[in-house]
Amino acid sequence: MFKSIQISYSESTAKLIQDLNIILKPFVGGIHVLVSNPDLLNRSNDADPIRLYINCEDPFYINYTELSTYNPTDTVLWFNNLDLTVNSDPENKDLKLHKEGFVSENEIIKLSSNTISIDKFQTDKEYNFTDVFKNEISTEFLSQSKSFSNHFVPSNLPEGIIYLFQEKQEIEKIYYYPKTIEKNPLGIVDLYTTTLLKQYKEQGKLNYTIAFNSKETIWKYFFVNPIYQKFDKLSIIDKAKEQLFSSPQKQYVHGNTEALVFESNNKLPLSEFSKNNFQLVDNYDKELRSGKVIIKNLAKPSPEQLYSDETKPNELVYSHIYI
Repeated sequence: MFKSIQISYSESTAKLIQDLNIILKPFVGGIHVLVSNPDLLNRSNDADPIRLYINCEDPFYINYTELSTYNPTDTVLWFNNLDLTVNSDPENKDLKLHKEGFVSENEIIKLSSNTISIDKFQTDKEYNFTDVFKNEISTEFLSQSKSFSNHFVPSNLPEGIIYLFQEKQEIEKIYYYPKTIEKNPLGIVDLYTTTLLKQYKEQGKLNYTIAFNSKETIWKYFFVNPIYQKFDKLSIIDKAKEQLFSSPQKQYVHGNTEALVFESNNKLPLSEFSKNNFQLVDNYDKELRSGKVIIKNLAKPSPEQLYSDETKPNELVYSHIYI
């Protein structure tokens, strides 16, 4: 659960919720948006959304998730309630604020706090920018620093998503975040009120959700205590009494300390709470599916202990657990 989440909102949203009689009430892992008069949500100008900033007290929380290209320095996770599809299950009215089943590369947006730069800029191509509703942003708010430059300088440009077009073809999304002295948020949620009202009338009470997929790693258990050397044949089994780890190999760690190392045969998901408990057993019999239990519940890996395979840095990530 995203228990370490902290949700705040922008100054424009503070005024908006006052004008529309909205109450924002945080709870563990989320926030309630309570509206006393839904008809007030139907505004002629929907440019300013209810803008929520997601931050996290746990700096390692993002390590639980499968987001390989996310970088808190120059990217942000951006979510919005535009163009959502209703869940096909009539019993489940959740509206996911992302295109796929889990947050993916689609929601990782380049973040800019000052000059907006175009990668692979071509002087013979025509470029233009639009807002979230595909209204063109005039040069009054965003103009080239000089002719044929790939740098564009904002002037009184409001915070928000910007679409970049090359020859009328969308090539990139950029989130303009002018608050240079503040820490960048983990994510930003834009709830457009007119769309919010439309979806409310179609479905009744709305449950917007954001779901992160668990990062999967190769688990490696290091048994460094010499006591484990005296056992005949150690194995690691799961609660279904299946052997998901290879036979132990001897390896030196921390200088001259010899350890027995077990490595999972396949990637296993990282989770704060896991339903699958692993046990260390001695003399395990596959046919009888039994053995002498040495450790009933093995420790789970921490998101702090992630190690990449240098030969395949984007494919193999290891979790080390020392016992």
